[in-house]
Amino acid sequence: MTLLGTFTVTAYCAAKCCTPGHELTASGTHPAQGFTIAAPRGISLGTHLRIEGVGWRIVEDRLARKYDDRFDVYFERHEDAVKFGKRKLKVWKYD
Repeated sequence: MTLLGTFTVTAYCAAKCCTPGHELTASGTHPAQGFTIAAPRGISLGTHLRIEGVGWRIVEDRLARKYDDRFDVYFERHEDAVKFGKRKLKVWKYD
């Protein structure tokens, strides 16, 4: 594993956090809690990442360009995404 650094990590859901009509990820899959993460464009779709306190996720989605310096964890429920909030966490890439 390679430590990428400490990043701002936020959360999103399909119910309220995403624009209506955008139910699929950038990779064309349906997002899944415990699996999907949105990452900066410099990290390839399909990359396996470990996030401190969160666990392993796979990059399947992208953030708006203005947030290209952070990661966004997918949650099924909006309440869980809000509860997660905004954190500073270490992120590793699986080699």
